[in-house]
Amino acid sequence: MFRASQIASEETLPALFDATRSPQPLRSTDDITQADAGTYLRKYERRLSLKYGLTTSLPPIKYKYPLAVVFVLLTKFFEAFAANGIRTVLVLYLRDDLYFSENFATIMLHIFNFFGQFCPIFGAILADSYFGNVRTISYFCMLYAIGWVMLILTVLPNIGSSLIVLVSVSLLFIAIGNGSIRACITSLGAQQFKVPEQASRLAEYFSLYYFVYYFGILLSKILPPFVRAKTQCFGKTDCYSAVFGTLGLSFAASWVIFAIGRFFYKSEKLSEENILIKFYGCIKHALVVKWSRTRKDEQPAYWLHNAVGKYDEAFVNDVCKVLKITKLFLPLPIYFALLAQQDSSWTFQASMMNTTVLNTITIQPDQAKAMGPILLFILIPLWQYIFTPIIRRLFGRELKPLHSVTIGGVSSALAFICAGVLQEYIYNHPYRYVSIVWQVPQFLLLMLGELLLSIPGLKFAFTQAPASMKSVVTAAWFINNAFGNLIVVFITKLDIFASQSYEYFFYAVLMIVSIIIFAVLSYDYVLHQQAGDLLANINLLQSRRHLMEDDDEPTTSAGSSSSRRISI
Repeated sequence: MFRASQIASEETLPALFDATRSPQPLRSTDDITQADAGTYLRKYERRLSLKYGLTTSLPPIKYKYPLAVVFVLLTKFFEAFAANGIRTVLVLYLRDDLYFSENFATIMLHIFNFFGQFCPIFGAILADSYFGNVRTISYFCMLYAIGWVMLILTVLPNIGSSLIVLVSVSLLFIAIGNGSIRACITSLGAQQFKVPEQASRLAEYFSLYYFVYYFGILLSKILPPFVRAKTQCFGKTDCYSAVFGTLGLSFAASWVIFAIGRFFYKSEKLSEENILIKFYGCIKHALVVKWSRTRKDEQPAYWLHNAVGKYDEAFVNDVCKVLKITKLFLPLPIYFALLAQQDSSWTFQASMMNTTVLNTITIQPDQAKAMGPILLFILIPLWQYIFTPIIRRLFGRELKPLHSVTIGGVSSALAFICAGVLQEYIYNHPYRYVSIVWQVPQFLLLMLGELLLSIPGLKFAFTQAPASMKSVVTAAWFINNAFGNLIVVFITKLDIFASQSYEYFFYAVLMIVSIIIFAVLSYDYVLHQQAGDLLANINLLQSRRHLMEDDDEPTTSAGSSSSRRISI
């Protein structure tokens, strides 16, 4: 099992922050009831032990592992398997079973991905400020279920309605349901632990959550194509009815498990204000004030400080810090556009290749992308336990996060160069002649890019952000991922390339350009950080000097006062 410090996802980091905030300060003795006395005595005992080395005879408190977490993890596993199973088979279903074009199938998949990545923001807002995690998940599961029913109808013969409309609406409902409950499920599990007493258990939970999530993704790339190939229905050799029925049952299982878990979940307390809404309101107010000012009016040093007054200065400064961090994200949607094409263009490429491995094992074209999570699971411990110590020994330090992101972007670009070269090689040979094994290099480079870019990039942004703005940074990461899918939709819709290989090379060039822009922005960010640290140190030294002068001032002033009295 990987440690929580080794792997993290955009789903686990915000909940980790919320769950590990400092506990509330100790109440006055008048407010402490007899039931609370034991708890406060034990907290006091720990402070005495840490500060003075004193101990008492009170036994340590042992908290049981929350049973509710088991239901959360099982819910996530079955839901992740169902949602990602659709992504696995969708493009081939639209092309081979419904006879839509490859471009239409690609556009549908990436619009589906867009809503799946954009809606977690709205789900988090509703959960934090209005309904709580449990009720938000319950409400969106209803929409989720309607989408599944409609999708299963599309594989039935003679349904007597427009397939385009039915497919589009069903995928929209599923994407909104899947996206809106993603962050809620993670936070719900984290809320079941008592922190800081169970901080180590909480870290284990996030590690286990990430493993369960990716294991569900891995199985979703293997089992659905297997079910389709091994079953026949309605006179077709590929039975998508069995596939969607299996995935629908998986979602139903997750919903039932979640519903049973409601008997064990802790009660939730809603936030008085939502930080995302307040963040947006601060920016909006600053812009309105800026545009309403005339040229003769005095302008603040930074436009966002126009919001000071309606919002306190500390909050405005935090928003400024977040905007500087999210500025680094601006080139990164290109990376997510590359990452998302495992389920679209790379699947179409695999369908043109020989999928028999070692002359004995035949895999389905959409099973080939299972190489992605498999390689990622291999790369994570290799990087952590072999390459990182080697880098530390050779250079005397670890790879910095911003440098890691840059290298990850280059690796992703190389993956699409490999894909373009392979596509040209496929064109120059008979249909399904080239072995599927030749896709391994591009998957390896792309997963290395995810290891070096996605995970360190999100961690860097999360740790750099002010304490009150962690969820805002995570929302920005979700938005980047969402807009990466829109880039694929836009380029596919233009249809300007003579062959798929040219399109792969075009994405590689876009990635190189975007990562160069990122490197420039990173350099500028580091310079500003160093300048800020230098200014902070200067201010600290000045404040210390003033304190020393203040310490000497009473003696001096007393002496002068005495002299004045004598002269009088």
